[in-house]
Parts: sequence; C-alpha cells; structure tokens
Amino acid sequence: MTPSQLGILAGAALVLLLAIRSSLQKRQERKERDFTRTLETALLPKETVKVICPQKKGRYILTNKRLILEEKGSFHAIPFDKIKSIQGKNAAGNRTTSPANMVSLTIKADKDITIQNSNDQFPELTKLLQSELKKRKEKAEK
Repeated sequence: MTPSQLGILAGAALVLLLAIRSSLQKRQERKERDFTRTLETALLPKETVKVICPQKKGRYILTNKRLILEEKGSFHAIPFDKIKSIQGKNAAGNRTTSPANMVSLTIKADKDITIQNSNDQFPELTKLLQSELKKRKEKAEK
C-alpha cells in the first residue's frame, strides 16, 4: 500500500468512528426522551418525582405518593401504604439504617424487592423513602 492509500484508509476509519459515536449518542438521547415521556404518562395527578435510581434491571422512581419500578419498559407501582417495612444491609450482611453504609435495601410489600447500592442516587432514595415511611407511620398512630 502506498502512503496516499493509507491516508485515505485512515480518513475513512476516522469518519466511520465519528459516525458510530454520533449514532450512539442519538440513540441514548432518544431512549432518555422516551423514558421521560412514558414516565409522565404513568404519574398520577399532583404526583411529583423526587429521585430516579437506575439499576441493572431497570429504574426505581420515588415519587411523593409511591415507589415505581420500571423494568423493560413496563411500570409497577407500590403505594407507600402497601409497604410493610424496609431493611438495609451493610457489607458484612448486618442490618443498618444508615443509607451511607447500605449495600442493599430490601422493601417488604406484596413481594420482597431488593435494591442494590450501585450509584450516587441510592443513598438519597433510601433517605427519602425512610423519611416518607416514618411520616406515614406517625400519621397512622395518631
């Protein structure tokens, strides 16, 4: 191969690489936009999103009225009054209430749901869920 052919080949590879990168960015933006649209249709009137916690299986969305689980494009909602208890576990497998020390959070409702600490939104989700359930419990006791 001559140097001019190598230059053309390198230029074509660069253009192909940029086209692939642009395509991936557009696909990610489209997925986010579609998720936002479908989430807005799943929300109840006067319901606001407090935090979105992405996980491997899907997303956990905490609102002011319920916890919504999004898995493969479908939504499953758990109202706060259906949640019986929540329990956090640390790295040693012991119970903990500190969101910063939690490795996982188990939510006991109709079925047990486990959320792993895999991103920055997990401690915020845990703290808000704990405070919301505490408010509901105090309100029920009165």
